[in-house]
Amino acid sequence: MTRYGFLGAGNMAQAMIKGLLNAGISAQDILVASPHSAAKLAKELGIQALDATELLQTADLVTLAFLPKQLTAISQSLPANLYQNKLLVSVIGDVNLNSLENAFPGAQIVRTLPNVNVSINRGMTSYALATNLTTASQTAALAFLDLLGSRIELAESNFAVFSALAGSSPAYVFAFIQSLAQAGQQNGLSTQDALTIAAQTVLGSAQTLLASDSDPTSLIASVASPGGSTEAGLKALSADKFNEVVIHGIQATIDHQHE
Repeated sequence: MTRYGFLGAGNMAQAMIKGLLNAGISAQDILVASPHSAAKLAKELGIQALDATELLQTADLVTLAFLPKQLTAISQSLPANLYQNKLLVSVIGDVNLNSLENAFPGAQIVRTLPNVNVSINRGMTSYALATNLTTASQTAALAFLDLLGSRIELAESNFAVFSALAGSSPAYVFAFIQSLAQAGQQNGLSTQDALTIAAQTVLGSAQTLLASDSDPTSLIASVASPGGSTEAGLKALSADKFNEVVIHGIQATIDHQHE
């Protein structure tokens, strides 16, 4: 029985907790510490609210889910013996492994970037492992991530790109679905019908790609017959520089992280 602790109760922590519950983890094995939100979240989800010291003493795996600016204050407030050899999984976006290791010396640390889809166990998470990580800690950390969806190991230098593609892009996908639905509404569909059709089509198309040995170009060709209505729509998107717009949005997201 693994007990999962969360230091912080923000949006990502809540999404991960919901994913664990969906995966069948007992609410009694999920612990949260946050001075302002833990009690409310515990009441809502049936999990346990503890203070940070109690959480470190009780949990087998602790997710660091607080704000980057809180790193020093939180790490200095905790007795060092409580995190020695403790498995800490960070979801603090802007804090690298070196900074985490300096803040929690002697801990077993994994840096991750999940996206919001972890709440329904369809997340995409990048991870990087500390050099001192034991085999047992690595196994436990990856098993934890597997409960929440898919994972990919990346160099930390690629985390900004991953954050744009996986972390921010759900918002862009929602915007695309909204645009598809609006086109449906303008042509007579109800709001709910248009949203259902658009969302299910995007979901099915993504699953088709992942299940296929083909690339997107080949799959586009399989749908768009020469001279047909789909090709007409693709030409209109191309004329409006659809690809360039998407790439520009992702690049702006990446660039903003470096400002």
